[in-house]
Amino acid sequence: MSTPSRNRLPVSTTNVVLVAVLLAGAVVTALDGSWRGTVLLAALGIMVLATAIYARRPNSRDITRVNAIEYRDERDKRIAQVGFSVVGVVALILSAIEFVAVTALTGPLDWPPAMQLLPAAQLFLLSLVWAVANSVSARRN
Repeated sequence: MSTPSRNRLPVSTTNVVLVAVLLAGAVVTALDGSWRGTVLLAALGIMVLATAIYARRPNSRDITRVNAIEYRDERDKRIAQVGFSVVGVVALILSAIEFVAVTALTGPLDWPPAMQLLPAAQLFLLSLVWAVANSVSARRN
């Protein structure tokens, strides 16, 4: 069963945001004079856009659509939910490892204690999003 298309964009809203972030980063790095960063971010933005457009083809496989975040129907969304749940678990574990590593290395490497703030904030934000998503999911089911 297909979901009616209300989206008139050539790619999903998620991909529009992702491409916009990457291209905005390219502009900022260009203004800063970091050409390697500019090329890298612009190339990634173009690749994400090309992949999303490729996945929108009528004969694209479900795994192509799911990997490109270009869902066509409820089945694609269910496949993506399972995949993203695994990604979420791995992201939490990696964030915890990052936080522990930075906390342990802050003293010996003479890093300022503020270096702990980014991994701590990342771990906190991921945990918060996880808790909210679980709450919403529990209310729906």
